[in-house]
Amino acid sequence: METENAQETKTTLVLGGTGKTGRRVAKRLEARGIPVRVGSRSGEPPFDWEDRTTWAPALHEVGSVYISYYPDLAVPGSVEAVHSFAELAVEAGVRRLVLLSGGASPRPSARSWLCKRR
Repeated sequence: METENAQETKTTLVLGGTGKTGRRVAKRLEARGIPVRVGSRSGEPPFDWEDRTTWAPALHEVGSVYISYYPDLAVPGSVEAVHSFAELAVEAGVRRLVLLSGGASPRPSARSWLCKRR
């Protein structure tokens, strides 16, 4: 069984890591000595919500993910995309998923559905 310390030394994928909140999350994790992979179209490997073939490479050897969906969770298809990504992440061995969502989102039931544990 994996220990808590072993989980913390695995890479954290920060989706939207070049954006306003993602950049801050990445900097704080790096300041704590946690390895970070920035998930963006210009990242290495690249990550693009619109190109599902980029998802698995971005998840390689990742232990946790900070999820920021662009442009917003209120966009049609966003819930399904995030759900599919979360399933793939769990299959890849990711143990922690954190979803950025706005409190004033017009789809609060969607946020609840995304956060349900299997």
